[in-house]
Amino acid sequence: MLNAVASDCACYDRSTASLHRPMSDVAGNNAAALRELVLRGLARNRIPGLHFPGNFLALERRRFDRDAVSIALPRGAHIEDGNGRVGLSAVMLLVDVTLATAMRPFLAPGVRTATVSMQVNFTGVPAVGPLLCSARCLGFSHDAVLPQAICRGELTSGSEIVCYCSGSFVQLDTPANVTLAPTAWEVEPVSDPPPLNARSLDAPERKILRHADRCLSALPPGEAFVNRFWGGDVHAADGKGRSRLMLGPHVNNRVGNAQGGVMMAHAAVTAAHAVPRHRLIESVAAWFISPGAGTELRLRSETIQQGRSLAVVRTQVFAPGRKRVLEVISNHAVAKSA
Repeated sequence: MLNAVASDCACYDRSTASLHRPMSDVAGNNAAALRELVLRGLARNRIPGLHFPGNFLALERRRFDRDAVSIALPRGAHIEDGNGRVGLSAVMLLVDVTLATAMRPFLAPGVRTATVSMQVNFTGVPAVGPLLCSARCLGFSHDAVLPQAICRGELTSGSEIVCYCSGSFVQLDTPANVTLAPTAWEVEPVSDPPPLNARSLDAPERKILRHADRCLSALPPGEAFVNRFWGGDVHAADGKGRSRLMLGPHVNNRVGNAQGGVMMAHAAVTAAHAVPRHRLIESVAAWFISPGAGTELRLRSETIQQGRSLAVVRTQVFAPGRKRVLEVISNHAVAKSA
């Protein structure tokens, strides 16, 4: 049986502390510097518009109009492993945010959008930062009560394409108890605020920092911090995988549900553990059924087909009460060096 922390398996090769206690280097990583990046993300999150996951990654708008949108992910010690490769959850979040943003130039500022489906095809080019995702909206469906925007794009590292991506998105009503500001892409950028002092945090912010400290205390050498921050243990055997994803303000969007790209990434990682010989994720397709709400999600992967070179895995994601959240089909391959 395989029992491991979810780690990167994309086109890349898969080969509890007090709030105020000082932290030294943990497992070869500069824990103090990583903790500072969390505090910087919390400071950015106090500016209305973007959710904490996007603020933690320090996403930057490069273009925003009806012809195309582009969002950049800067380099950072919190998202890179020992080889400089960006964690899969950060990659998938960037893709999801960019595709969804491609419809926003056609909408009123600050409305709520939701992912209906998303597909990502990796090329094998390593996701080495900084990364840039560009997308455009191809149009809206005309015969549905709830029109879907069809968006398509690509993620690049330098001049090379890491993956091609597409998805469908809708505009939803904002819950009565939620007030949404225009997104960071719809307003002029503001200067980066200074990081917060841990003693000045409110309750949700303290919860995020405690989660970060727990992840830092268990971070092994070479692993990307974001893998633990937005991941969880995976148990796999006999072509099946099981895992959990803890929910909370560290992973939620502005409405209070789990960010779609992070859920999709963890589903793909869980699936990859079910077929360890096929350790490359070639493509992932996901259908979003209901919001990722509650305290945790449970993921269940089952191998549909496993051949000499390729494997196909189905992953189901459930909220408490076995409410189905996500259906994912992923395609996996044996690496050349295997």
